[in-house]
Amino acid sequence: MNLLLLHLPSLADDCRAWLSGEGGLAEIGQGSVEHFASLHPGSACVLFLPSSLCLFASAAVSAKQLRQAEQSLAWLVEEQSGEDVENLHVIAGPQEGDETPLLAISRPVLQEWLGRLSSGGLRPIAVLPDLFLLARDDCDWQLAVRGDQAMLRTGPLRGAVLESDALELMLDAALRDQPPESRVSICVAVPDPALATRVEAWAAGHEGIECRLAETADPAQALAAVSDWTLHPANFLQGTFAPRSRFRLGAGLRMAAAFVGAAFALQVASEWLHFGYYKYQTGKVAERVVARYKAAYPGERLPNTTASAMREVEKRMRGRRNENRSDGSVLPVLTRVAGSLQGTGLSTQRIDVMSGVLTLDVQARSLGELDGLKQKLDAEGLTTEIVSANAQGGVIRGRLRVEGGA
Repeated sequence: MNLLLLHLPSLADDCRAWLSGEGGLAEIGQGSVEHFASLHPGSACVLFLPSSLCLFASAAVSAKQLRQAEQSLAWLVEEQSGEDVENLHVIAGPQEGDETPLLAISRPVLQEWLGRLSSGGLRPIAVLPDLFLLARDDCDWQLAVRGDQAMLRTGPLRGAVLESDALELMLDAALRDQPPESRVSICVAVPDPALATRVEAWAAGHEGIECRLAETADPAQALAAVSDWTLHPANFLQGTFAPRSRFRLGAGLRMAAAFVGAAFALQVASEWLHFGYYKYQTGKVAERVVARYKAAYPGERLPNTTASAMREVEKRMRGRRNENRSDGSVLPVLTRVAGSLQGTGLSTQRIDVMSGVLTLDVQARSLGELDGLKQKLDAEGLTTEIVSANAQGGVIRGRLRVEGGA
């Protein structure tokens, strides 16, 4: 996935653009945001806004205090900003000694540019001040002049932006923040010889200042040094402006997921093919069954559809089986029960028949006679169970459940 990097030197200028991809980092020219959005629709985008729109500050607060004030960091820069704190979006960088660097930008300005990028079809993942296009090389400070703006970077998240006329004042203020008697090296990218002379003169007037001149500062060096701009501490897209996270699988997991998905789809297709085949065969069998039933019972009417006719045939055949079971299988059982009762002296009170099962109510003189009848019935190959036995009026009233055996 290509990454589009846009640098807006000032609100009146066109963007300078780079494209980062598998082939590395390449500058692709200058133009409006909409122009590059039309060339690379849907691309992730990193925007570098003019640092003059941002406020660089620091506060003597601990990490615990920062966590407690996470929702109200704007109050820490209220006096320096001169703007309504409710309109400020403030982020904090890593703590440096006793102080924590802070960056602030107007919420309406940030929302405007995010909306402009999104409406153009780009996906903003980071917005930073363009001060961080000054690469941190071997020097302690980096100084560059673009137009009438002088930018000074004095640390990972520290710096200042002023008009070039106030260049010496900005350098003096930065030097006061340094420990006493410390040595500072400055890499200066100033195309104007007069400004370069002013910087050299200022450095010569202070002890421990080393000045290294260069014609221009190449942003490509700073761009190539960062692999993930979303994690850059100066990225304004934090807190309420943080983009929604997108879960991404690695290449190996994506391939495995594709293989599993294909295998699952193949299995589902195979199951559906088998289901269709067996459904077709079931329909053919049902047609043959209905046809044979009609041939066997030509006088009976069946529904017109095969499925309904098959259900009706099953229902009628179950009824005929029950009739046959009651009429055919119960008579032999009754014969064997009658033979077993002969000579026992037992009195039969009632016989019920249901689904081929006999319920026999008898009257005996003792439990032994009742158990003796059960043993006789078992000897006849019947399955017998004494359901109940109660003493009433000097006799035993018992109930037996009898089923036909093999």
